[in-house]
Amino acid sequence: MDLRFIKYIMCITVAALILSSPVNSVAYAAEKAPKSPGPEETPYYSKYKFVKSDNYLNVGVQPLYLPSGMITTVMSRDLILQRRLENMGITIVFYSFLKGMDVNKFFLGDDLQSGVVGDMPAVTAASKKDVFIPAIMQRSFTSIVARRNMFINKLRGRRIGNATDSTAHYTLLKTLSYEGITEKDVKLVPMEITEMPGALSKKDIFAFSAWEPIVGLTQQNYPESVVIHRTLTFGYLYFSKEFYLKHPEAVRQVVAAEIRAVRWIKATRENLVLAGGWTHESIRLLMGDKLKISPEQISDIVVKDMMWQSDAPVIPEKNLIKNGTIASTLEFLKSQGKIDSSVSIEKVIGSFDRALVYDVLSMPDKYGLNDFNYDLKADR
Repeated sequence: MDLRFIKYIMCITVAALILSSPVNSVAYAAEKAPKSPGPEETPYYSKYKFVKSDNYLNVGVQPLYLPSGMITTVMSRDLILQRRLENMGITIVFYSFLKGMDVNKFFLGDDLQSGVVGDMPAVTAASKKDVFIPAIMQRSFTSIVARRNMFINKLRGRRIGNATDSTAHYTLLKTLSYEGITEKDVKLVPMEITEMPGALSKKDIFAFSAWEPIVGLTQQNYPESVVIHRTLTFGYLYFSKEFYLKHPEAVRQVVAAEIRAVRWIKATRENLVLAGGWTHESIRLLMGDKLKISPEQISDIVVKDMMWQSDAPVIPEKNLIKNGTIASTLEFLKSQGKIDSSVSIEKVIGSFDRALVYDVLSMPDKYGLNDFNYDLKADR
């Protein structure tokens, strides 16, 4: 046999043995497997430079989570809050994100000390870290929107737009489960909520699950779309327990700013419209002009949910009882393998505190609950 041919065969054999070995097979698979981009790789967030210091309070917010997105935008312009924290030696910085699980990623990584998230991310954070949750930030509906009116059980086999690991994602799964439909019975199409209205219009998906303003915007732009299911969900203001223990008064000042913001927005139509413009600017700074929404549309969408919004943001006691929303959310996330089964309900429920809001409300003059001073500059 030709010597060169023998050498060639030997090289092929050796190469095959190397690639078939367990270690190298894993390395090769890791190199070739497509990697799903995480929040830290999202272009919107790549510009963020978090200062990690006891003197900084980094807050993760969601301009596209209404009405809390409007409330936090107003809070970010609260000159009373800024001045009072500065007197404590603390600088507050607000960072915008697309969804709660993105906020969670940076919160659990200690880039953020505070944030506003829905109930699913809040429970997830409380199961993985020592968290302090003193206030509710919103009561609103997560909705399933379809191209036409239909029963939920008719979604079997359909393509459904889905913001992975968001409150809307798990609310969708729970709603489907009531009809005996599992995740395998539908085709969940991962996408950001900003992509959902266009995908529905183009018939790339048959339905999607999302929150405001995406639901209202879809109905305004595509009148044939129909909300076929709504689920009441909650949003919370949370802090790392470490930050709260070091700076309890700073946390009270942030809660006071939330109360002020809600009172100010609800006081006049003029305030609502002005806050709508600020929120529009927050959205534009986060993602440019990719979402076609006007300040007027934001204000019109928010005004409906602001009726639910109390300027006494006490966490409802019924949310924290044995069979309340927090306990059921925890059990559902465990069933989905998102939270370790060993996490106790006591740990999660113990992260919520109803007393702090009452403390702030009992001293309106001390916390300036009826004093308003906002930065009116158009560009910030």
